[in-house]
Amino acid sequence: MRKSPSTAAVSPGSAVDHLVSLTGLRGILALTVFGAHFFLSFHFAGGTFDSQFQQDVFHVLFSRSGGPAVACFFLLSGFVLTYIARPGDTARSFYRRRIAKVYPVHLVTAAIAFALVAVRYGVPGTKVTLSHVFLVQNWVPSQWYYLTMTGLDWSLSCEALFYLCFPVLIFVLARARNWQLYTAAAVCTVLAFVLPYVVSHTFTLTSPDPMEMVPTQDYGGPMGYWFAYIFPPMRMAEFVIGIALALLVRRGAWRGPNAAVALLLTAAGWGINLHLPSYLSLGAGMVIPFALLIAALSTADITGGWSPLRWRPLVWFGEISLSFYLTHLLVQEELFSRLWQFGVDRDWLPVPLPVLSWWVGLLSFAAQFLIALAAAWLLYRLVERPMVRLLRPRDVPSLPITAAAHSAPQPPAAERADETQLVEK
Repeated sequence: MRKSPSTAAVSPGSAVDHLVSLTGLRGILALTVFGAHFFLSFHFAGGTFDSQFQQDVFHVLFSRSGGPAVACFFLLSGFVLTYIARPGDTARSFYRRRIAKVYPVHLVTAAIAFALVAVRYGVPGTKVTLSHVFLVQNWVPSQWYYLTMTGLDWSLSCEALFYLCFPVLIFVLARARNWQLYTAAAVCTVLAFVLPYVVSHTFTLTSPDPMEMVPTQDYGGPMGYWFAYIFPPMRMAEFVIGIALALLVRRGAWRGPNAAVALLLTAAGWGINLHLPSYLSLGAGMVIPFALLIAALSTADITGGWSPLRWRPLVWFGEISLSFYLTHLLVQEELFSRLWQFGVDRDWLPVPLPVLSWWVGLLSFAAQFLIALAAAWLLYRLVERPMVRLLRPRDVPSLPITAAAHSAPQPPAAERADETQLVEK
């Protein structure tokens, strides 16, 4: 009996060269993180729009979008790394590819951030600086440590732990039965919901930061915020869910909604997440909808099904999303704020804070985005892409870690030749 497209295992050369829809999803996630920083920085400064409709739209789209977007990035990371895993690779080759993809861009943006911080606030201490260089800043529950530089490389500190553990995780999970993978995903989801509450009501910081860069009172205080959002082992739950989903999809064992239904569930989950307790809205509140969406979009690409995220400009933006993610806050906080003040001083901008007319608000959003996009494109072309080609190993097989590796589906040669199309944030 012929298998239906939704249940058939992935086979060599099926569907597309890579999971285009997931690349498009990365673009949307990068835009939501950008929008969150635009809206929240404006909101915390006491600003508002003169249009209530515009204020409401920005609130729904961006008031709680940053945390869930990062959670989805972590899910994607586990999913993509597992999807492209192939027999014959070594852990050393895997680590080298990850370093080639992430580290050069990280070092460049960290160096720029270091210079800006030094000019504005003074030179960061040696311990803080080295913790960012080696991506271990998240292990210290202090915002001065994990938010000092770009304000965003804390997520790379989580990814560093994910990459370190990936060979062991995939070695174990690839040998699990399908029901065990579903169970692992369910257990990690429960932990994402329960652990932050338990920890924030059990532990406290004896010496919290005297001044917070990000207010934490709505997230259970500095301990609750750090544990729920920053602490790498806590975020490992989303990464493991991504691994389990990818293994199920590759085996043709995933049973879930199609892309259209998953998108509707994601939209509904987004609305519900706005009303969840703050510590849940940081990430856990959207784990289930995003997990269903990632599995549905990848299945659509594999089987040739419908997906709205293959729009070429969106896919292009997804390809440069790492560079955009690491540079946009620097542009927003430094370059654009200076350009804005320059315009206000010369009466070119008619309405400074706290109230912006609707068209000035939209113009400001668009201008920040375009400047950040240009900076990201330059970083991608001058640093990220050349360094990936220079530093990655010439062989592109993957980890010898799947028990079902010999029967696991293989992607097309084009995908194996250019892994950058499928890498996570």
